[in-house]
Amino acid sequence: MYSKIEANNTPERKRVTMFSLWVTLEVIPEHREEFLEAIAENSRKSVSDEAGCYRFDVVELGGHSNRFAFYEVYRDQDAFENEHKKAEHYFKYREISQKVVVPGSQVNVSGVLINSYSRPE
Repeated sequence: MYSKIEANNTPERKRVTMFSLWVTLEVIPEHREEFLEAIAENSRKSVSDEAGCYRFDVVELGGHSNRFAFYEVYRDQDAFENEHKKAEHYFKYREISQKVVVPGSQVNVSGVLINSYSRPE
């Protein structure tokens, strides 16, 4: 059994266009712990404090490689632009990321969530 996030609802309901963001970056090795604390707070507060943030996953790529990816899902692009990017925790993370992320390593790719499946707990 699985559950599905209905990104594109049936015609009789309002169509929802969820906004997703995939971010990859590399962290300066000596700032790894500072980064992990900052992104943990940012991702946790994004989901708990922003009504429009549905998911914020942080993934370590390759195991202790100092390369990370984030997968974020928002109600729509407006929730990302006008809730997330204006939140205090976002600004706090951005300030820390300026000194802990390898310059030029961050790549952001956004898109519309088509569908999503997951197992119920």
